[in-house]
Amino acid sequence: MITISAESSSVFYLKGTIEHFEAENCKATLKSCLDSEAGKNLNIDLAGLESVSSITLSFLLYGLRAAKPLSCHLSYKNMPPALFNMARVSGIESILIN
Repeated sequence: MITISAESSSVFYLKGTIEHFEAENCKATLKSCLDSEAGKNLNIDLAGLESVSSITLSFLLYGLRAAKPLSCHLSYKNMPPALFNMARVSGIESILIN
């Protein structure tokens, strides 16, 4: 189970694991966060992720795609090494780290 919580209006924290069966709900939650921050800079801290998979990468890419039409600049911070390595092997680390 994944949770998204806010410390401030521009910093959100992801905690837990994104499971396949809950990916759509996670995307809806992220979209809601993005909608509330339209036109702003938004940071998502990934330090609380407990495990990573291709679903996690897909979720992060979805976030970037969903933020663009909202003029929301989305940045991911504190990416766990396993997730960074997975992104690097996939050739998308430069997309996720800005």
